[in-house]
Amino acid sequence: MARKLLSWALVLAATAFLWRVLAPQIALMRDSIGDIRWPQIVVAIALAAPMFVLKGVYHLNLLDRISGVRRPRRTGLPIYLQAQIVRYLPGKVWGLVYQSQRMSDTHRASEVVIANLWQMATTNLLAVGLVLSVLLALRVSPLWLCLFVPAVALVEWLHRHPAIETWALRRLGRYLPKLAPLAATRPMPPMPWKGTALLCSEWIFYFLAFFALLYGRSGWVESLLLGTWYGGASLLALAAFVVPAGIAVREAIFVAAPDLTGTSAATLAVTAALARIMFLGAEIAAAVLASACALALRPGHERA
Repeated sequence: MARKLLSWALVLAATAFLWRVLAPQIALMRDSIGDIRWPQIVVAIALAAPMFVLKGVYHLNLLDRISGVRRPRRTGLPIYLQAQIVRYLPGKVWGLVYQSQRMSDTHRASEVVIANLWQMATTNLLAVGLVLSVLLALRVSPLWLCLFVPAVALVEWLHRHPAIETWALRRLGRYLPKLAPLAATRPMPPMPWKGTALLCSEWIFYFLAFFALLYGRSGWVESLLLGTWYGGASLLALAAFVVPAGIAVREAIFVAAPDLTGTSAATLAVTAALARIMFLGAEIAAAVLASACALALRPGHERA
């Protein structure tokens, strides 16, 4: 009950902040919304969907390493993508519960939890490096793009040296009894370079989707800046872990920095709303497509 109250309090506070900032610019927002081209959003959704598929493949690779059991991608990928939709329920834990239940025939719940936690750590580590490097490059000097190189190198080093993962798992096992059996198993094997390549490839589709979303509304430099700051706002919104998928909190952070992007609060608000529609649509599209492919490739279906 307390968590639910806190969740709604954060959503309401963020909504109130957005209203206070945007109230003077309602007319400008109305004009911007009237200019929305829905076919363009469909294209953006199509470009963003592969990003979530890559996230699913990376997650299943992590899960294979942790458990030592390889689940077929045909069945594992739809479950992961469906769980990402379920996580929008208040509390954020329901996606983990759903995935754990659906994968219980091959993986323990503790393995699913660890795979999600480690994915969040490596994904956000790379995201911090990219967001900082691009923002500083666009606002200060292009040389700051070089900052992304050590971020990629660090993620690759972590993939190739899983001793840190093993150590962290054993430490968690001391405080979380359910993880103790997993922590006592063999050390995890290193992840090939494909793991880092998957994480980097996600950003390619991320920015392609943003360019498509904002095409005709802003130049490519401004679109790059807005897409990068949206990623930064998403990172900052992680602090609001009790809010389902950071609803309203991410948008409030994004709109709160017009000086950083050099655009009006109304433009930021419309961009945030469009981005929310785009990424939610892409998540749903990826889950539906993966589920449809899984059904089409079922052994029983093939015999028919």
